Amino acid sequence: MEEKVTSEAPQSTNATASSSVPHLDDQTFYQFLQTNGDNLCVVDYYSDWCGPCQMMNKELDKLVAAFPKRVKFAKMNVGNHPEFGTRQRIRALPTFRLYYKGACVDELTGARPTHLRQMLTHYSLMASIN
Repeated sequence: MEEKVTSEAPQSTNATASSSVPHLDDQTFYQFLQTNGDNLCVVDYYSDWCGPCQMMNKELDKLVAAFPKRVKFAKMNVGNHPEFGTRQRIRALPTFRLYYKGACVDELTGARPTHLRQMLTHYSLMASIN
């Protein structure tokens, strides 16, 4: 039996994650922060096995729509990059870190969409004043 080989990239196992949110790895993480340094950036640290992380995918899509220009979003699967998660001191999932000008300005752990929205509103307003 002949095996069919395709050049397509494998599909993500997480079909509910927003396709507009870039997925980062060890190299693209720093590039993302540098490229978007003048914007408020949110990195969602998650893992595929994490139930609360999966629940937050739909909420993240809503936040992307609510803050289309003021906030840049990205996701980092620390299940696939455990050394990176250790270096970043990620101790709970999901963890949402807010970065401004390359520096972490705040962090939220757990599936708390209302609190995350409040933080984004606060920091996006602060960033627009600077």
